Amino acid sequence: MNAVAALKWFHNWVGFFISITMLIVLTTGVYLGSVDMFKRLDDKGQQYAPLSIEQKAHTVETLFERYPEMSTVRFPTEHTPYIQAATRGKTIALDSELNELSVSAFGDIPGYRTVFWLHRNFLLEDFGGKYINAWASLLGGAVTLIGIYLWWRVRKGFRLKQSIPTNTRSSSLVKSHIQLGLFISVPLFILCISGFLITYKSLWTGALKQPMAEISYPVSQASNWQSQLQTAQELWPESNLVAISKPRVKKGETPTELNYSIRFDSHNDVWLREADRMTMSFEQGMIKDALKHSDRTLSGQVAAFVRPLHDALNMPLSYVIFITSVSVVGCMILLFSAVTFYRRIFAKKTKRVNKHATA
Repeated sequence: MNAVAALKWFHNWVGFFISITMLIVLTTGVYLGSVDMFKRLDDKGQQYAPLSIEQKAHTVETLFERYPEMSTVRFPTEHTPYIQAATRGKTIALDSELNELSVSAFGDIPGYRTVFWLHRNFLLEDFGGKYINAWASLLGGAVTLIGIYLWWRVRKGFRLKQSIPTNTRSSSLVKSHIQLGLFISVPLFILCISGFLITYKSLWTGALKQPMAEISYPVSQASNWQSQLQTAQELWPESNLVAISKPRVKKGETPTELNYSIRFDSHNDVWLREADRMTMSFEQGMIKDALKHSDRTLSGQVAAFVRPLHDALNMPLSYVIFITSVSVVGCMILLFSAVTFYRRIFAKKTKRVNKHATA
């Protein structure tokens, strides 16, 4: 078996057997992406109005006191024109007067929790479902790359009109599989690899850590939100202060030091939002560190995009629409390939058995 034949075998057989897991991941991804789009399109009847530092300080102090279980407070932006108090699995939307507009929890949407965990670990948490998912995604990425190479060898036969099958014959389905697969090959590969890396975080989170530089930051008043937020904003005057998060601690534990994460948007057009971060000790009024996304090393900038590229976290609505569309097309080409491969391999064997039986 030469190299090309081996690659075709891998693409066909491995692709066929992981098509089940990939179909589950992509169809659930379509559902999750659609829910995310509807959430983002809901402006809660609010119009964007920027808050002053004084208003932001009052907001964060009030909401952390009112909702001690909440870990993050987000201020209005042009993309989300209302205030949010959030923790894992729950979000409270509020207007500028801090009146509640809505409360949404992880399980409020019928079936959402089940679909989410089906997407994440096939509902097999106790059996390493997330690792099965991760390795299936890695194999899916390899199958995609091989598919690009195999297309390159016959690229002269490319016909745009063959993207949509004209009938249910295997030849028409295969041509559609090839053409549609070419269109989504790069984003599909990125979704597969980023899904694998999300499970194995240790492979990339180290790139996010920067060596501590000896920098003298301005000091603000201890335990004073307005003073500290004013100091933070003055350090990056061209950026928009958009969110504040409490330090993460395990359930039942109390943080030894209240070091809050203050997040900024550098400009409205940046894809990755809340990417510039500053850590400040609330009790001391001292900035512990401050790092803009643009100041990270190249490896750090790439690592910062691993999760956003997969689930559109802090990415614009247009990107959610894009990856959801990729998932829809991915479902189509997987179905086409599964049908044609089954016909070629298993249906032929069945016919042969039947012929021998009648003979």
